Amino acid sequence: SESEKQEIESKIEERKRAKEQKDFLKADSIREELLQQKIALMDTPQGTIWEKLF
Repeated sequence: SESEKQEIESKIEERKRAKEQKDFLKADSIREELLQQKIALMDTPQGTIWEKLF
């Protein structure tokens, strides 16, 4: 759904800010939180992309 997509994008943005501030614990916990929702993150040179796992 669109709201789910916005929520995921928001979490990815929050994780990006945490990484920029060298808060890797927070960045990892956001990645883990999304993984528990079956959302996989892939960091690329162009930014973070995500996909839903089934």
